[in-house]
Amino acid sequence: MTLVYISNLRFPSDKIHSFFAMKTCESYADRGISVEFWIPRRSNKSPGANDPFSYYQLKKNFTLRRLPVIDIWSFMGGRFGFFILAATFNVSILVYALTRGLLRKTVFYFHTPADAALISLLRPKMFLEVHELNEIYRNNGPYIKWLFPKLAGVITTNKFKGDFLHKELGVSREKLICQQNAADVDMFCIDTSRAEAREKLGLPKDKQIILYTGQLYNWKGKDTLLQVHEFLSPQEMLYIVGETKETLKLRNTVMVGNRPHTEMPLWLRAADILLLPHSGKFDIARYEASPVKLFEYMASGKPIVVSDLPSMREVVDDKMVWFFEPDNPQALINTARLVLSNQAEAERRALRASKDANLYTWEKRAENILNFLLKNARTFP
Repeated sequence: MTLVYISNLRFPSDKIHSFFAMKTCESYADRGISVEFWIPRRSNKSPGANDPFSYYQLKKNFTLRRLPVIDIWSFMGGRFGFFILAATFNVSILVYALTRGLLRKTVFYFHTPADAALISLLRPKMFLEVHELNEIYRNNGPYIKWLFPKLAGVITTNKFKGDFLHKELGVSREKLICQQNAADVDMFCIDTSRAEAREKLGLPKDKQIILYTGQLYNWKGKDTLLQVHEFLSPQEMLYIVGETKETLKLRNTVMVGNRPHTEMPLWLRAADILLLPHSGKFDIARYEASPVKLFEYMASGKPIVVSDLPSMREVVDDKMVWFFEPDNPQALINTARLVLSNQAEAERRALRASKDANLYTWEKRAENILNFLLKNARTFP
């Protein structure tokens, strides 16, 4: 079987090919599947754009193809710019698939329903992986209702989204698989001590470090994170590692900026507490999220403080993490201090979480989804 994975990066901040998409392709290819990753050929001068395999340190076991598009979106943005990009990407997908004779012997795997608009007219074997319901359904109602019956199957990243698509769009359970995201568990399960990790990163040895890794989006708890400094004691430090446009100087807060993904295991091991402060004000965080960072946190074996949201409780419970009231920085700090004052319990929960992290490896995710693809592709008309 040949699997063509298609992704049109939707946001200007996605300057290089998504690690998630690249890692997914690698994990499918590891299972003996011939995989191609099709993306738009966009103007891109960001580090890693020319060779994302090296940037992400991935195996070159699949083919990356950049299809021609009219890319005015990169410099003018806006809906019209994106429409032109998406429309010409659709044409390239269809033409390339036809000229290579791929329609009947290939499984097409999409992240964005708009990318399937033209090729779906020819009824190939198509699968869609759903990460955001707002993108899939609420913004594209009529088109989505037309497209979904033509799909061979749908992959969702948690049960809430699967239930939603079953009830609202009538997607049969046979065409649905709910598969959480994944992490490179072996990469994050290291035995480096906290002191050693801090020495390598040049971090203070005498502070209690509370760490957040990732981008600062509103739905990921940006406001809560930026208010935490108001409640920190002189002994407590908040470190934020990841892309941010914020240049604020906050008390006892260090904004590290982007660091190589390979450095992340050290950062997690250097911390006393890991934060996942998703906001309860957004449906994407409250119900739809399946954060890769949660699985990385779990694998690290460090105590985790996480917003008490249904999406988080689908993965972890009170035996693995410490929950706090979402959007409440005072509650976050109070919970963090409770963790610090109960080291034995914190270690028990962290150990339990690290064991459960083995349920969310890329290998297991790929195996489960590929079994689903093979089964449904065989029965698809």
